[in-house]
Amino acid sequence: MPIMHPPYYVLASASAALVHPTIQYHYKDDPPLDLLPQPGEQVLVLDYDPETSAPPTIQSISPSISVTGLRVEEAPGAAAAAVDEGVARNDRMFIIETTTAQDRPMDSSMTERKPPQTVLAQFKQRNALLRRSLDYPISPSQA
Repeated sequence: MPIMHPPYYVLASASAALVHPTIQYHYKDDPPLDLLPQPGEQVLVLDYDPETSAPPTIQSISPSISVTGLRVEEAPGAAAAAVDEGVARNDRMFIIETTTAQDRPMDSSMTERKPPQTVLAQFKQRNALLRRSLDYPISPSQA
């Protein structure tokens, strides 16, 4: 089986915006303590083994951010850039879907009375977030 290269591009979806994360490579023999987040830093760990057919997985080790999914999509214009550079690479992109504490529905005190429509909307929002999180990791057929 030929070794497939991972997608060349990586984007993170944060608060409905796509951002370019800072990428650091860590290998099996690197100390795991190197991955611990520094103050104000958010760390996501993408586990990708090109020698297996298992889909990549990603998880957050930061308390302020949660991963809800990982998609692989076409990177518009990437193939043309690779031809110009004369480099062979996988011109797809990983999109890491995340949610932060600010994006999560806020819990208010139990003494505050809210209209039933507001409570129902919060319930639906929380269930949608839970469904997205439970659907991840993706199955090999989606990769």
